[in-house]
Amino acid sequence: MRVAWGISGAGHLLLESIEVLEKLKDKHEIKIFLSSAGEEVARMYGVLERIGSFPLVRESKQGHSFPSCGAFNLGKFDVFVISPATSNTVAKIRLGIADSLLSCCASQALKSRVPLILIPTDSKPVVETKAPNGEIFKIYPRKIDLEHLEALRKEGVVVLDHPYDVEKALERFL
Repeated sequence: MRVAWGISGAGHLLLESIEVLEKLKDKHEIKIFLSSAGEEVARMYGVLERIGSFPLVRESKQGHSFPSCGAFNLGKFDVFVISPATSNTVAKIRLGIADSLLSCCASQALKSRVPLILIPTDSKPVVETKAPNGEIFKIYPRKIDLEHLEALRKEGVVVLDHPYDVEKALERFL
């Protein structure tokens, strides 16, 4: 299976996402789409080098029209996974705003009927997460963040709680 995997600017679930990517590497053809914020956060969490072992599209190297997103229209991918997906990325996808690498790719994927799988960072009323220094803290997603997820589910977007659920979700699209 040809998998496009987006990484947005979140530390929550980032390490777990990288673990899943490394596990799936031998079973699937994977290309990573790395947002500018994702690149910054990956550097902070010390995983940028691990991501670099995959074919990579960096937002920081794209033009303003994000030409790499056309690959979705051309049928080059079977599925698009965004993990972790920040509330900003989720909101843009829900509202049809395509002004970043990941929101543009999601838009093109959905327009081309390429299945979209999201693993959002803000998926429940209270989320416990870890800072780059290892400190544990809680975040409290807003009502609108949770509403965006529900609306996307109704549109057929697959929303998962954890990156560890991706492998099973991909089976639906084989």
